[in-house]
This record gives sequence, C-alpha cells and structure tokens, in this order.
Amino acid sequence: MWYWLFRAIFILLFKIIYRIKVEGLENLPLKSNFIMVANHSSFLDPLVVMVSLPLKIHCIAMRSLYMIPALRWFLRANETLSDGSSSPKALELLIKNENVGLFPEGGISRDGNLREFRRGAALLAMRSGRPIVPAAIIGTFQAFPRSAKFPRFFLTLKLKIGKPIYLLKEFEEIIDDIYLQEGMFKVKNTVKEMLNAG
Repeated sequence: MWYWLFRAIFILLFKIIYRIKVEGLENLPLKSNFIMVANHSSFLDPLVVMVSLPLKIHCIAMRSLYMIPALRWFLRANETLSDGSSSPKALELLIKNENVGLFPEGGISRDGNLREFRRGAALLAMRSGRPIVPAAIIGTFQAFPRSAKFPRFFLTLKLKIGKPIYLLKEFEEIIDDIYLQEGMFKVKNTVKEMLNAG
C-alpha cells in the first residue's frame, strides 16, 4: 500500500519540478517478472524508476541508508532490501513473481561515469531463471550528483529500458564465476550503449 501511495506523490512532485521521459516500456517482459539493473549516479535514481514504471520494484538499497531513522522507515515502507543480506530475500521475491531492482555499481558514481558491475544480478538471474532488464538513467547526475547539497530542478530526466537479457538457469550449488562475469559484461555493455546514445 505504501509503495503505491508514495509513487503517486512522487509522480505529482516530479511533474512539477522535472520533465520525465520513458523509453522502451514495451521491452518489459509480459509473461515473467524480472530483475531491473540500472546505472547509479544520483540519489534520484530509485525515484525515477519508481515513477516511471507501472510495476512495483523491490529495490536493493545501501545498508548505510538504514542508519537514518526517517529514511529507514521510508525504505521499509516501500519494501526495499538492504544490500547486506539481500540475495536470499531477493531470490525469494523473484520466485514469488515479484520484481527486483538493483544498481550493480555498488554505490553512487562520484563523477557520473559508469563503474564496474558487481555480479549479484547475474547470480540472481541464474538462480531464479528470471530475465535481467537493463536500464539507463540519464540526467540525474546533472540534477543531483552525490557531491551536491541541493538538487537542481526543471531538468529532463530519462529512463531508457532495454530488451531483456536471458541467462541460463543454473541448478548447481556453485556457479562458475566466468559465467557470472560474462553475464554482467553483457548487461553492462547494454546499459553503456543506451547511456552513450543519450
């Protein structure tokens, strides 16, 4: 309930202070839930995902954010997952046909450039058999970079959604690290191409 209430509030707020563009909604899987993977250059990124998608996304948030009382309540109300112990919970949500979102750079980019991707999304995809949906978030670094104290308003923010990437489901207890790296390399390249295209 809280998720949809906050989504409605942020949709209204973003319509006033930003221009939101969404491209590629048709790429979202129709017959399966998914793992959304996006670049991360601003505190605004999770909110852009929330207001842009008509589906509920359980985002994985940095553990340090839960140390702030008010923010901790907001994160829990929106059913986010702490990155400290997210994998089993995220896998459980995926098996229950819920959508999971994560930012595989492991934190906010300080200069807006794409950093290396961690392998967590590939591991979840291979464990659950769900597709990875790559996404590129554009404009949030200019609006509210990590170093800024206050955001800039009345800019255009864009979410570009790529075609799903399917990795083979693995039933083995231990998944070869090479498979994971190859999977994330493909995801990162797709996100990078969308970012470069603007």
